[in-house]
Amino acid sequence: MVARPPALPLSAAFASARAPGSHDDTRQRLVMAAGQLIADGGISAASARAIAANAGTAPSAINYNFGNIERLLLTVFEQGVEETRAWLQDCSDTLAALPASPDGLAWALFHLLGAWAGDGRRLALIYQETVAADPGHGPAAAWTRLWRDFWIDAAARCGLPAVDGRVLHAFFEHEALYNLSAWSPALESAGLAEMVDHLATIWLGARPRPSREAMVQAERLAGTRPHGSVPPAAMRIAKAAAKVVEDKGLAGLTHRAVAARAGVTTGSVTHHFRSIEDLVAGAIRGQVQAMTEDAAARDDAGPSLDEARTAQALFAALRLHVTSDLPSPAVLRRRRLFLAAVRRKDLAAAGAVIRFSYGGTLRDSLGRVFGFSGPDLVLHASVLARLLAAIWFACAGDEDPAASRSALFERIEEQFRAHLGAA
Repeated sequence: MVARPPALPLSAAFASARAPGSHDDTRQRLVMAAGQLIADGGISAASARAIAANAGTAPSAINYNFGNIERLLLTVFEQGVEETRAWLQDCSDTLAALPASPDGLAWALFHLLGAWAGDGRRLALIYQETVAADPGHGPAAAWTRLWRDFWIDAAARCGLPAVDGRVLHAFFEHEALYNLSAWSPALESAGLAEMVDHLATIWLGARPRPSREAMVQAERLAGTRPHGSVPPAAMRIAKAAAKVVEDKGLAGLTHRAVAARAGVTTGSVTHHFRSIEDLVAGAIRGQVQAMTEDAAARDDAGPSLDEARTAQALFAALRLHVTSDLPSPAVLRRRRLFLAAVRRKDLAAAGAVIRFSYGGTLRDSLGRVFGFSGPDLVLHASVLARLLAAIWFACAGDEDPAASRSALFERIEEQFRAHLGAA
């Protein structure tokens, strides 16, 4: 089992953002203006000119007060960590009324995810931008450690070991991003509640709850498709769309750009993907397919999920993919694409495809190895995939991330297999 790692100091660059006079009016206006721009449009929207205009001052004030814009942004992230610390203290006082039990932990997880995406949304968006910009380092690592310690403490309050708090943290790290979606609030809330109940039953020992089939409905309405079901011509275009997003960002995703990248006519692109929203969804499918093909083509790829016929072989293949020293490039691209899509109402449905496509590549393997089917298969794949995808991020701020990733993966596997054996 993995215990709480020792807290690490902030990086030198992060700490150097502190300076005498940091609380004067002009400095704080600049920090608040930069933070709001990052929350609204991402780090790329926080130009010196835009920050100064929003703060009601001259661009030169940034250099005068901070030395350069990079130090200003570091101050924004540092202040975000401290604001989150205070926000969590308020939440802790509220959550103290919940039962000190696995069910109480499940309710705390569901409540915190909703509150973080609601009244904590500005901080939540800034946090995700920090993680996307420099995962595992500086302010991103400090912020992640804050959440890690919160969930370890929450688990301890219920008499559970630190590693179970880290399981909670892994799920939180994943859904703290994807619960920012505003595609279908009622359905997404029901799906989240269903996943939290499932997590609590298998990994915390909570009482089983009947399925709502909310995840089945969410995946159906979001338009996710089974792995390999996209026609080859459409998949070729989807892969091209993924490359365009990787090179130019979401703003560069147009039918013309995708056609040029795929070597087809614009009409061919619009035949398969009529709107930009369709193209974003296609880019996600292209990324998932490319990730699968790249993994299969590697000489050192090791065991394949598609080849696994036993639980041991399946988890051996999963371990290789989720405990590596670097985060999956495909996971990073999906996170960044969702973060861009979630700020645009016209792309809400495309964001839903990103959110509810998690678990698609794992589903066939779970069905084949464990005999799951129907809503049970959807739920098992959805929750397990989310936990595994978040392992790298949840452990990135640790003193020994590799050891933490292995310990967390082993706990997830152990509890999953133990639950199925008991069932």
